Amino acid sequence: MEVYTLVAPMNSRVPPKPSEQRARATEKLIREGGTDTARWAELESLATQWDARAATAAGWIEAGASVLDVGAGAMALESLLKPGCSYYPADVVERRPGCLVVDLNRGEFPRGRYDWVIFLGVLEYIHDVGRVLDRAREAAPRMIVTYCADDAGDVAYRRGMGWVNDFTAQAFAAALARAGWRVEESREVKRGPGNVQLMFRCSSAK
Repeated sequence: MEVYTLVAPMNSRVPPKPSEQRARATEKLIREGGTDTARWAELESLATQWDARAATAAGWIEAGASVLDVGAGAMALESLLKPGCSYYPADVVERRPGCLVVDLNRGEFPRGRYDWVIFLGVLEYIHDVGRVLDRAREAAPRMIVTYCADDAGDVAYRRGMGWVNDFTAQAFAAALARAGWRVEESREVKRGPGNVQLMFRCSSAK
């Protein structure tokens, strides 16, 4: 499989760092089951370091496919897709005209059927991950998803990043299986303090 390495532009947006303020806000979101919409409306929240992650995902998608990018963010995936692909961005805020606006934590999900559904750096911020994975299987027979798995039980760090759940790699794989997804390939994307980000290419097992 072809793997791309991208050089961040001069005006690159730096990756987030954990903070006590973010941790307090995250605990509030957990109690309320909410989404930090104000955070994701800010361009600075969309770190350019993950453009290479989007390129790796694009390498798994065939030419001519219809692609639903949930949590599209800066929409880096679009320009990396093979010829003939149809790209449908969705996010909690309107990134551009035509972007599908949905809040996964409110049970919303884009309508329609697609060849692929993509979640890159999204599910760490979702309260009911199982429900979202179920809805994804209704939308497409194939999925690419990343997840920063808990590798050390450092809950304070995870809350400081804004993450509302704490799956280990094994627990996340089990959640995929319960939702009817078969993992065809997985790989490590990046290691961080107490976590490892994994990418999974899945197909419907039902």
